[in-house]
Amino acid sequence: MDNRIKGFEWNIPLAFKDCIAQCKFEHGDVIYKNKSNAKNWGEEKIDIDFLIQVKSPLRASTNSNSSDIDVFGANWNSKIIFEKIYPNSSHLNTKIETTQGRFFTYLWKNDETILNSNEILSPVITSISAKQINSKFIKSKIPDGWHGFAIIMDCVSNLVISKRTLIENALSEKYNYHSEVYEFDEAVNLNIEEQKSYSGISPTLSVELFLIQSNNSEEIIENLKSVLFKGVKNRFNINTHGLLIKK
Repeated sequence: MDNRIKGFEWNIPLAFKDCIAQCKFEHGDVIYKNKSNAKNWGEEKIDIDFLIQVKSPLRASTNSNSSDIDVFGANWNSKIIFEKIYPNSSHLNTKIETTQGRFFTYLWKNDETILNSNEILSPVITSISAKQINSKFIKSKIPDGWHGFAIIMDCVSNLVISKRTLIENALSEKYNYHSEVYEFDEAVNLNIEEQKSYSGISPTLSVELFLIQSNNSEEIIENLKSVLFKGVKNRFNINTHGLLIKK
């Protein structure tokens, strides 16, 4: 199992998923460029060019009741100081002050010019409605006589991960199924005007399609409702949670 966060040029272990979800790295965080270097670096200095250690802000308790989206945006322009540490050439060690958003983007794209650029760097899109999933594309991936249930997946959101687990558990009890993951450029109809306000789409987002061997739409909806519906008065709408298509 790959224990790194997908989409980043730097090797970001899953242990840092809350840092990515909140766009906030803190004092003491150590990050390596390559997976092979993310262990025992004190004993294997020859294999390491440099690593990163965050110096500021100081580590603080987080508010677990806060929205990942609100926290991410609030932290995007906050300050961070980190040090590039060269184990073999300590005289090259350099401290860099930038913003959390630029640091996030640097880890994502491995482009150091982003850290000190004078250009405004807008936040990335971290949430997209299931209504924007490309139904034509999804339908083309479903075998005849099967259903497909597509969701927006975020590999660093505890809420989304928990929801995905509920869906998988509900399906595994009743159906033969498997899932496939697609990138946004194919699987989502993006609003071009809306994108202009952002610097891109978070690399943690994707579309996951559950392919279900059943032709009974009502039964599938009832099974998903049993784990997804938390309301009392409101009617359950499967489209709020994902896109269900029969082929």
